[in-house]
Amino acid sequence: MNTLKADIHIHTSEDPKEKIHYSAKQLIEGAHKKGYEVLAITNHNSLTYSRELKNYAEKFEILLIPGVEATIEKKHVLLYNIDYSEKIKTFSDLKKIKTEESLIIAPHPFFPSPVALQGKLLKNKDLFDAVEYCHFYFSWLNFNHKGVQFAEYNNLPMVGTSDSHSWWQFHTTYSLVQAEKSIKGVIKAIKQGKVEIVSSPLTLWCIWKMGLKLPYYLALDLITYFEKTTPSWKK
Repeated sequence: MNTLKADIHIHTSEDPKEKIHYSAKQLIEGAHKKGYEVLAITNHNSLTYSRELKNYAEKFEILLIPGVEATIEKKHVLLYNIDYSEKIKTFSDLKKIKTEESLIIAPHPFFPSPVALQGKLLKNKDLFDAVEYCHFYFSWLNFNHKGVQFAEYNNLPMVGTSDSHSWWQFHTTYSLVQAEKSIKGVIKAIKQGKVEIVSSPLTLWCIWKMGLKLPYYLALDLITYFEKTTPSWKK
């Protein structure tokens, strides 16, 4: 088994819903310089994966896993190595196409966002193979806490990702996966919890980069983060 440096939640300029200033190939080149061996480009409702891109990644000794951040019942879900189609609109649809060799991760599930899974994760928890530990947090404010609790309570592994939409976000959080360097091997290892998260809180410089977006996130989080009630999955 190898220890593989991996980030499997990243957006690129091929994303149809985001304005991003680096392409899939530029991501691969930059990730190689930082020692990454496994990547998944997960653009919104769009599969950015081809034989050409796979071969390009291999030139940099990077395993590229096909992935997408799909919108299912208006919520974001990370899908890997799966026969994705925009016709997948419900969790029932997703259940029909899930296989042993696919991977389904809950991204930022309890973040204060309308696309976060929230209660949908609780209702469909048997569909998910892992929970994301997202880069977006501070030493004094961490939206990942409930996701950690949920994963521990339901015996699910966690995977650290950058969820990069800007280059400065890349390499802030990632995973070390003990796996054979193949799509099948990495997915199997993640499901078995052979993952170590490498992460650190965002800095004041990152706050400046976010600019006016930060007060928006903080305002949204007043209810969810400071909620003192027992998590609903423990009731």
